[in-house]
Amino acid sequence: MKYIYTILLSSFFIIATAQEELSLYYQPEVLQAGLLNPAFTPRGTFNISSGSTYYHLDLRGPRFAEFFFGIDYAEEFAEGISRNYYSSDFSFHLLDVAWKKNNIHYRLGYHISASQYVNFSLDFINLLTFGNAEEVGRTIEFNPSIFATHMNELYFGMSTSLYDDMYKIGGNIKLISGAYNVSTPRNDISLTTGEEFYELSLETDVLMNVSANDFNFRLRELLPFNDALRDNYGTSIDFGFQYKDGPWTVNASLLDVGFVFWRSNTINIESKGEFEFNGLSFSEITTDTLSTITDSIATAFGTTVTNNRYFTYTPAKIIVSGQYKYNKWRLGGMLYGEFKQNRFLPAVGVNATRRLWKFWDVGVSYAYKNNTYSNFGLHSVMNIRNLQLYVMSDNVVGVFLPWYNWKVNFRVGANLDFGLPQRIKYDGKGDTAFLLY
Repeated sequence: MKYIYTILLSSFFIIATAQEELSLYYQPEVLQAGLLNPAFTPRGTFNISSGSTYYHLDLRGPRFAEFFFGIDYAEEFAEGISRNYYSSDFSFHLLDVAWKKNNIHYRLGYHISASQYVNFSLDFINLLTFGNAEEVGRTIEFNPSIFATHMNELYFGMSTSLYDDMYKIGGNIKLISGAYNVSTPRNDISLTTGEEFYELSLETDVLMNVSANDFNFRLRELLPFNDALRDNYGTSIDFGFQYKDGPWTVNASLLDVGFVFWRSNTINIESKGEFEFNGLSFSEITTDTLSTITDSIATAFGTTVTNNRYFTYTPAKIIVSGQYKYNKWRLGGMLYGEFKQNRFLPAVGVNATRRLWKFWDVGVSYAYKNNTYSNFGLHSVMNIRNLQLYVMSDNVVGVFLPWYNWKVNFRVGANLDFGLPQRIKYDGKGDTAFLLY
């Protein structure tokens, strides 16, 4: 059992594939944007990059800064009870390569990604915060949902254009090696309190699956394809589409449709039972009766532990966006949805990007994400000859003032782009900004 606690704790503090990323979608000529829409193509005929990093944190409940820095944690917890989940995503690109031959763009790369998601019902948070006084005579659905996973992905993609670049279509296929996973495919826990003071009913139908290559989390165990007979393998696919007609562009993508088969050091913890307690008067409460009640609860909710293999679906995403180009401005909007552990996480965003000094694209964005409205983002892409530098965030306030915000979101990186046109005359109509010498 200590191994389970180790994995649960580690999932919160080690690197945190699915990523709620909007700003990169507004910059289709950045190499890594091909993982959000396989129809996107970078500038030049050969592109290479290493070290692109993305991180996203979304906490509903006590603000994470108060939790880590110990600033009035209890008060903040009570104030934030309507926000009751933790979600984080991380990806680090060790290598991305893209090249063009004839009318086909190819891409190849390897990156490490991890995702954690923990959710508890509002009733459960209220019970912890205020006690059971307000819950008498009601059924409280706890339903704790946990999904923590770390994966290594090797991907290959292709895209092509049709009808004089009016249409672009593309796809990626990913081979996944899973390092660890904690998931709850069944998570029903309910408590019903009767009108009488001591009456209650408890019912559970819970299954927690755990898998890890090595409980000590040695570095080599997080590398892909470490042991062909024990590794956790999976695959997923992406689809992308782009349509251009004059100043209008429409993009759509379906991402991470796949699964991972977990077979390394698996543990399955299952609890299914029901306990009814009709109440006791004060005169009936003795050490023996309390002991009997405790034994009855333990019997009703006794867990079974097995070591069966299992599979999880990769968190699928769907993105649709539209853009209008007006002189040096690009104006657009986006609809985003992600399916993560039986919950749908939506987002809606708008964006405005302007070209400055022929080589610098700077954009601002606003998004509604998962019941939050304070997501103001910035994104910047500089193309200095063969070097492309970019930094972007969907919530810039959270980056600089995390203790005042429930969200942190950013991506940074650099690409080398070769095979650019020898001479470029800027007229404000192209998609790519350049700085020439």
